Amino acid sequence: MDDQSCRCLLCAAPPGYPEDAWDTRDRTTAARIRRYGWTVTAVTGGPAYSTGLWHTFRATEICVFGLPARLGTRIADLVGNLLRDGDTLLDGERRDDVLTGYDVVVRAARPDRCRGLFDAGLGFYRGTPVPITQIVWPDGAGRFPWEPGAGAGCRDSQPSLWLPGADAPYR
Repeated sequence: MDDQSCRCLLCAAPPGYPEDAWDTRDRTTAARIRRYGWTVTAVTGGPAYSTGLWHTFRATEICVFGLPARLGTRIADLVGNLLRDGDTLLDGERRDDVLTGYDVVVRAARPDRCRGLFDAGLGFYRGTPVPITQIVWPDGAGRFPWEPGAGAGCRDSQPSLWLPGADAPYR
């Protein structure tokens, strides 16, 4: 995102749109962000993703796909804590401080690949694109989805949001 301003419901609610008129999801999301700095939404069979990291810290939002909701939520929260504490995420870097016993790879998601995936976040940010980083995990042997021999579960459950086009090269 070129400019560092935030156009979320908390910073720039439309005139004549008081908080008591917001839908339940937006009110709940805003309350959690006020209290904790961010919130994580886990979609059954889909991603776990943060909302509020951009608003609170001007840090990228986080998403992770293909894991049980509880684990995806823990990963997004852990990375949120790292960002809150001043850490940065570099596109393409491998990290060993996110998933016990395995490295993960950090990938900057393309905004055009995120449409329709993060509804609670998009609602909170009123449709304004914010940076989103995908945390990519390996299979049990430590192979990432793009590496030869990567397990099908690892490959098929993680879209490549950092690449242009609708299909991941390994799906």
